[in-house]
Amino acid sequence: GTVCMAVETATGEEVAIKKISLLQDSSSELCVNEIQVMRANKNANLVNYVDSYLVDEELWLVMEYMDGGSLQDVIRETRMAEGEIAAVSRECLQGLDFLHSKRVIHRDIKSHNILLGLDGSVKLGGCC
Repeated sequence: GTVCMAVETATGEEVAIKKISLLQDSSSELCVNEIQVMRANKNANLVNYVDSYLVDEELWLVMEYMDGGSLQDVIRETRMAEGEIAAVSRECLQGLDFLHSKRVIHRDIKSHNILLGLDGSVKLGGCC
């Protein structure tokens, strides 16, 4: 699916909207699972779920917007210092530890799904 940035009209808050085609995307069942996991498990190291909508034949997943982009974007543009790598790793591991304590397996850990905030926050994103 594609991800775009939007502004929630009620709060003025920036959000990310992941649009997933229910016709073409074979992982739509995984996306429904992702919504259930995000709704049930709030944690500082997981991207926050805001809402979801069915629009035509697409599932729109509304999530917290991470203004620093993905780790993939960062490592494509710059070289990270050892301390930065350690800090990102620690935050990811804390998110994974939380999920595992809830008996949830992420199944898609990669730099594209590690999202960063300009405030230094690090959060795990989704699986679809």
